[in-house]
Amino acid sequence: MTTSKIDLNDLHDKNINYLIGAGASAGLFPTLSLNMHTEGKWETIETLATEFDSIGADYLKALLFMYYYEECIKPVSSVDFTKLNCDEQKVIDNYKKFMKLNLEILRRKRGYNRKVNFFTTNYDSCLAHAADELYEEKTLRFNINDGSRGFHKKIVEARNFNCMTTESGIFDRDKEVQRQINLIHLHGSAFWRKHKDSIIVDYSSTVQIVSPSSIDSIYFDDFKGMLESGTNTVEDLCLMTIDDEKKAAFERTKDQFYCEYDKLPIVNPTKWKFHETVFEEHYYQMLRHLSYELEKPNSVLIAFGFSFADEHIRNLIKRSLSNPTLQVFICCYRETMVSELKKHFSDFNNIKYVVHEEGKALDFTYFNSHVLALDEDGV
Repeated sequence: MTTSKIDLNDLHDKNINYLIGAGASAGLFPTLSLNMHTEGKWETIETLATEFDSIGADYLKALLFMYYYEECIKPVSSVDFTKLNCDEQKVIDNYKKFMKLNLEILRRKRGYNRKVNFFTTNYDSCLAHAADELYEEKTLRFNINDGSRGFHKKIVEARNFNCMTTESGIFDRDKEVQRQINLIHLHGSAFWRKHKDSIIVDYSSTVQIVSPSSIDSIYFDDFKGMLESGTNTVEDLCLMTIDDEKKAAFERTKDQFYCEYDKLPIVNPTKWKFHETVFEEHYYQMLRHLSYELEKPNSVLIAFGFSFADEHIRNLIKRSLSNPTLQVFICCYRETMVSELKKHFSDFNNIKYVVHEEGKALDFTYFNSHVLALDEDGV
């Protein structure tokens, strides 16, 4: 079943969850999609990595991961939010509008169920920065919980998402649970760091884990040019070879790159696995938390900007759909995505596919203004 709008009246008494993908940050940070297609299907960093794995092209896979770091990860960890242009600031404004709308929904809730869960596969800090801007405006009282506790070292633990803040008046009268947004990074964060057997988060950190000398200086530019040309194919990439006299130097650079890259606290775009046991353990804790929330009675999951390429998350949601009181809304950037998604979810009747009412692209601006929006009366 398709729809073009989610009725907010259906959310007020529900356990609300969102699954936010790279499409929400598009315009500020790149997605995994590439300007390359094979037999009518667009390639992504994930599909290319899988292809290179299947043919044993380790040198191409290394160049692809160097590209992934330089083009996707490095911009996330080095962005200066004080110097955004108008188009980039629009992304943050959309996040702010999205958060305000959910805080309005939470305002109408009573008791201890005044929280909403934002599950995201993005590595960026857009949600955290948008929350800071809302705090500075001093018009809304709420709490954003990224699962961390501490002062100089903020340690991330899954159990912290179950903590709520209660406000009370003078002499402990008029106690009220503060509205809360749980921010849960399913694929890790560019601002996580390993500290002994724990994970700490530091949004002020701009230290680059991968050094410039670990990016190949001989073949990388040619590889990048082929990826971005719009005319080259996967077959063209596979024709690229490493000269015998330069192979030893390339291998040294590749080994140095992987030595540094493997310390990144993120899920990789192939098989979606961590290299660090500490991060992997946290990853599965977050997946269990998502599963737990979706199995609660009267739960709602709204997916936006997410392609469902991650088979772990896709299969987890499929298992959760056996909960008869769970309602899932999948926002499709293009209406053509519906037929592809139905191949995965055809057996379930508690899914609705959200599309643009005029058949156009469903971006974050349209989502905020038409799909999930307050009417003039604030309802």
